[in-house]
Amino acid sequence: MKTAWLYIVAACMVLAACGHPQDHAAPPRPITPRPATTPAPTTPTRTTGLPALPRGPTGPAHAAPTARSSVSSPVRLIVASIGVDTGLESVGLLPDGTLEPPHEWGVAAWYANGVRPGDPGPAVIEGHVDSRNGPAVFYRLRDLRVGAPVLVRTHAGSTLRFIVDTVQRYPKTAFPTAAVYGPTPLPELRLVTCTGHFDWSARSYLDNLVVSARLA
Repeated sequence: MKTAWLYIVAACMVLAACGHPQDHAAPPRPITPRPATTPAPTTPTRTTGLPALPRGPTGPAHAAPTARSSVSSPVRLIVASIGVDTGLESVGLLPDGTLEPPHEWGVAAWYANGVRPGDPGPAVIEGHVDSRNGPAVFYRLRDLRVGAPVLVRTHAGSTLRFIVDTVQRYPKTAFPTAAVYGPTPLPELRLVTCTGHFDWSARSYLDNLVVSARLA
């Protein structure tokens, strides 16, 4: 199995996994003042077959075509230490090239055009952190600890066991796309949601939370 080479396609995944502006009903809270002027965003270099997008690399990646996977598609994610037991819907890309968000607050989503859990490379599973009614499926992702097991059940009935290596927080303005979504020789898992302060003027969380785990 060739390692899937991943390319940037959007800055919107994490925002999509955090809810829409109207879904945050809490009163505005103080946020860090912005500079008087904001430099215009740099237009990214176009990659063959992928759209050029106006925002920086803070989101997911797109897999180049690879040989057919021998691993069955994932259908369930279980992280017992933080109380997560969720089905997995499959999502792809929206017409503008950004990652489709999960359709339900309480259900995580697997990026089906990328790596399958169990195949070499980083498989991406996203989830909302909260909603207007309270915590969502990945609300406690921030409580996950290194060494915790993460289970992925497949359509074929097998269970893949991953072990958490890192739980890291990144500013959206400095997201290490290559490190998080770049190719890896062994099967890995990335669980992604939002974290940090909510910027009420931008209607977006300021940071990303990324859990990285390896196949045990």
